[in-house]
Amino acid sequence: MAFDLNKNDGSAPGDSSDKAKGSAKFDLSKKETAAVAGTENSPKPKTWIIGLIGVLIVGGGIWYYSAHTKTADTIEQSTTEAVPLDSVATLKAVTQPRIQSDIVAVDTAITTSTTNQTKATIENEVGDKNTVSLNHKIPVSFRQGSSKFTRIDQALIKRIISYLSKNPATSIQINGYASSEGALAFNQTISQARADAYKKFLVSNNIAESRIVATGKGIENPIASNNSNTGRKKNRRVEIAFP
Repeated sequence: MAFDLNKNDGSAPGDSSDKAKGSAKFDLSKKETAAVAGTENSPKPKTWIIGLIGVLIVGGGIWYYSAHTKTADTIEQSTTEAVPLDSVATLKAVTQPRIQSDIVAVDTAITTSTTNQTKATIENEVGDKNTVSLNHKIPVSFRQGSSKFTRIDQALIKRIISYLSKNPATSIQINGYASSEGALAFNQTISQARADAYKKFLVSNNIAESRIVATGKGIENPIASNNSNTGRKKNRRVEIAFP
């Protein structure tokens, strides 16, 4: 757009003043175009700065997030590594007393078992020795033709009763004998009567009858000669035996 600032004084065209007029005119269209162009170009530096700031902000945010995540991972890893140690220590503190208690209990059980086995072994050995020492012993003797005791071995009788009392599962065999004088049938009968008499004696001393077996052997197994009175006295007897 152009404006003519010179007044029209009615001069004829082609006058030299036309040049002056021409020079007095202002072409505002170019300036306007330049102003508009300047206005359009001016935001570019601002946009670049804003973009740079945005890049810096985004980069800073990424860096902060990365650093924070790494720190958190480090802390978590340290915590994770520490937990098993604490767990092991806690587990050890809880289980060790129990283990010690179990060991003590096992040792006690083994000791008790060993003690009981040793005691049982000793008792068995003592019982075996007593059985051997008591077998075929003669606690009482008899008169001729009688089932009454004439000679009594008190010490032996006490040992027999004591052994039977301490071993309630043990049974005893009583064998009655006679000397050779008289009829065989009578000697068999008297030998049984003698065995029964001693069985009755043991029952009277609290030995169960079911544990006692009494058998008459007649004139079998003489321990002395029947040709003498002394020998015949020895043969009138009862002997005990343990199975």
